[in-house]
Amino acid sequence: MSFQRILGQDQPKRIIQNALVNNSVSHAYLFYGQESIGKKLTAVEFAKALNCEVSGPKDNCGDCPSCRKIDQGIHPDFFLLEPEKSSPAGRNAFIKVEEVRELQKKLAYLPYEAKIKVVIIDGAETMNPQAANTLLKTLEEPPSSTILILISANPYQLLPTIISRCQGVKFHLLSADLVKQILRQTDQIEAEGFSEKELDLRALRSMGRISRAMEEDFEATNKYREEILNLLEQASFKRMDVVFKWTKQWAKRSDKIQSVLDEMLNLLRDLAVIKSQGKNTEILNRDILHRLKPLAAQKSARTLLAMFDSALQTKSALMANANLQLSLDHMLIQFCEAA
Repeated sequence: MSFQRILGQDQPKRIIQNALVNNSVSHAYLFYGQESIGKKLTAVEFAKALNCEVSGPKDNCGDCPSCRKIDQGIHPDFFLLEPEKSSPAGRNAFIKVEEVRELQKKLAYLPYEAKIKVVIIDGAETMNPQAANTLLKTLEEPPSSTILILISANPYQLLPTIISRCQGVKFHLLSADLVKQILRQTDQIEAEGFSEKELDLRALRSMGRISRAMEEDFEATNKYREEILNLLEQASFKRMDVVFKWTKQWAKRSDKIQSVLDEMLNLLRDLAVIKSQGKNTEILNRDILHRLKPLAAQKSARTLLAMFDSALQTKSALMANANLQLSLDHMLIQFCEAA
C-alpha cells in the first residue's frame, strides 16, 4: 500500500509527503480527528515511507522487507502502543505507565535495521497520568533517529504540554461516497454480500466513520429507532409514565446508552431537516421517512432544536461520568417542557 491508496484525507497526506520530500519531518506528531477515519492507517504508511528500501522517503512500495515487516508488526524498530483492558471484565482500556517505560528502554538504543525508529501511540488520550508524564519526558528530550506519532480522537484529554510538543495534523470525516468506496474493498462486506441498497444506507449512516459503517447492527438499530420515535411522540407531562419507564430501562444499560443517544441525535437532526423542508438526500434515516414525516409535522422547529440541545448536553455529561439515571431524567423532563 502507499499514500495514494488511502482514500480521502488529502490534506494530512499532503502535509506528511511535503515533510518527507523536504526532509523536514518533525520528531513528534499528533494525528487527531474522529474514530475510524484513517489516522492509524496513515501513520503506518508514514512509518513505512520513512524506512522503505525502494520508494522511500517520498512514499512506500509496500513490498520490500521493511514494508512487509511493519505491516506484520514484526519490525524491530517499529512500535505500536494501544489501550488494553486491565481485565476481560474491565469497562475501559488504558495505556499504562509500565508500557511507556518499557518503550523508553527500547528507544535508548540505535535502530537495529531501520533508518528511523517509529512509535505509534494509538488512543493516546487513554494514557493514565503517570504514563502521560513519562511520555512527556521523552517528548522533551526526543531520542535520536526516532519519530513518535500520537493518535487521538479526543485530543482535549491530552496534557497541554504533550500537545505543544507535537505537530498537529487534523483528519476529517469521510464523505458517504468515500465510505462506500472503502466498504467495497473490504473482505467482510464482500463475504456478507450486502446489497447496493444496504451499502448506501451503511455509508449514509456512518457519519464518515468506516467502523460504524461496517459494524452497525441494523437489527439493534431498528429497535433503538422505534423506541426513540415512540418516546418522542409521547413525551409530555401527561405521559410521565412513558418517560420514566424509558429512563429506568436505559439507566441499567450504561454500555449502550451512548449508542442510543447517538441514534436519538441523528433522528432529531433528520426531523429538523424535514421540518425545514430540506432535501431527502440530506436525511440519514431515509429508509424510515414514512415514520419521520408525520412526527416532524407534529413538532415545531423550536421543540426539535431544544430536544437536540438537551440530548447533546446529556451525552457530554455522561462522557464526563455524570449520574446516568439523573441525567436521563433531566433530559426527558426538558423534552416534556419543550413539547
